[in-house]
Amino acid sequence: MTNDHPSPKRPLRASRWSAPPASPGTFNRSLFRLIGIPALAVAGVLIYRGMHDRFVLPECDSSRAKTTLGDVLKQLKIEPLQNQRIKTISSGKDRVECNVVLPLADGGDLNVDYSFFWQGSTVQMKYSISHRPAESTGTAPPAPPRSE
Repeated sequence: MTNDHPSPKRPLRASRWSAPPASPGTFNRSLFRLIGIPALAVAGVLIYRGMHDRFVLPECDSSRAKTTLGDVLKQLKIEPLQNQRIKTISSGKDRVECNVVLPLADGGDLNVDYSFFWQGSTVQMKYSISHRPAESTGTAPPAPPRSE
């Protein structure tokens, strides 16, 4: 059986390899990878931080706790000279207890015990404030002279 129409063989030629022409879909995918993925990562971090406050009680020395305590002191018209170190008394999933001693202008101290706890799905703060007057040196001021 012979073939009446032999197919002409084309000689193989060496040619340079070139990438296929870019389609619009390829460009869009590259643009998404370049811009979209980092943008999604940043958005995810911001959402996590915003949601974190809704599910976790603030720590005693966090900015959120300090702001809340500052607002309470402003409402009571108490202005301490400076902030002292805040102590964490206890910390748990359901309650965080804190203490801070603030010096006042009159030489006394303000002892603030406060705690954060869950009430339903919201964070509540409970506090107690006690004032300790300045300690005296033990000597009484001289009595005024008597006039007779």
